[in-house]
Amino acid sequence: MFSVHFSDIDECALRRSPNSTMYENIYPCRGGTCHDTEGDYECKCNFGRRGDGKSDKGCEPVLSRPAVAVIGTIGAIALLFMLVIFLHMERENRKLRDRFNRNGGSFLKSAGIEIFTKDKLGRITNKYSCIIGKGAFGKVYKGTTDAGVVVAVKRSIIVNKDRQKDFANEITVQSKISHPNLVRLMGCCLETEVPMLVYEFIPRGSLQDVLHGNDHPLPLETRLDIAISSAEGLDYMHSQSQMVLHGDVKSGNILIDDSFTPKVSDFGTSRLMCIDKDHTNWVVGDSSYIDPVYMKTGLLTAKSDVYSFGIVLLELVTRKKARYGQNRSLPMDYVKASKDGTARQLFDEEVSANVEENMESLEEIGKIAVKCLEEDVNNRPTMGEVRKEIEKCKTQWLRSQGRANEVIP
Repeated sequence: MFSVHFSDIDECALRRSPNSTMYENIYPCRGGTCHDTEGDYECKCNFGRRGDGKSDKGCEPVLSRPAVAVIGTIGAIALLFMLVIFLHMERENRKLRDRFNRNGGSFLKSAGIEIFTKDKLGRITNKYSCIIGKGAFGKVYKGTTDAGVVVAVKRSIIVNKDRQKDFANEITVQSKISHPNLVRLMGCCLETEVPMLVYEFIPRGSLQDVLHGNDHPLPLETRLDIAISSAEGLDYMHSQSQMVLHGDVKSGNILIDDSFTPKVSDFGTSRLMCIDKDHTNWVVGDSSYIDPVYMKTGLLTAKSDVYSFGIVLLELVTRKKARYGQNRSLPMDYVKASKDGTARQLFDEEVSANVEENMESLEEIGKIAVKCLEEDVNNRPTMGEVRKEIEKCKTQWLRSQGRANEVIP
């Protein structure tokens, strides 16, 4: 018997041979890739094509030319859009870096001050939804950190290049000042045009709220303690090697915690001053409390804070606002009443009625306040002297209550 052997032809190899043109017509594979099989070959269409590569039409594009053009156009637009977004994000990031550096970010970070991002403060404050205070310098929002700590976030509305230039120095000074009667700075955000500050949260609000916002009883002893501790906080500021002046002392800037301990706040809105600092170009502060000498000359001094604190003392003994009634001025009315011998008529009846010992203490506080309001700044006491005088007043009051052995903290 005879056996016949047929050798398998590699059609794909023939298509690649020197006579490829001839074999490409014999073994067509149009728009595909040739794969040799036993006794035959396959022509698999390339990506993006479909059909039979061995037929006359061969593998045809899945998408028509118009469709490819549309997709290409859309792709180009999408790429351009992504490029625009990238450039915008890069520009915004560059702005954030510039603000961070301009506001002394590297220096503040090295000083151990916590730096908050803008996004984090937005989350902490629930998109700034809870306003707890506002004034000429901006708004204050309540927030809660990731650790559950309640804070107060201050957004300033003042854009002053001179202030921005010294802002890092101000924040650094604040971070180094630690006193139980000063609100503690916890951190800041430098990514905004005007840096935001993060402070400890004081639950009862301001002394202004306590005195004028409700009729909650406020014993004389509590008022004396508030006066002493507030004066102590301001005296501490004035006693620093580089004197820190407040510039906006008022009952609204003295916060009260749950134990009625006062904490002076908002001293970051004033500039860091030296004793021989030149005149300021702008006058800050509430017009109801502002020192007329400061208003006239533009020169902020420690005695300017003393003047404003004198009005706070009058608020404590009268429970009247700095401006009350038909726009009447508490300091002007009290100074006049003091000269006329009718000051007792202005005292808050809650603590003055039928209690002679209280009346005497109120009169002493009133006298201290009048000294603070002297037109000649040289005749005004220092903040330390004010504190000592109020402490002396409380000591006398304690003695009248049979509590002479108690020590003023």
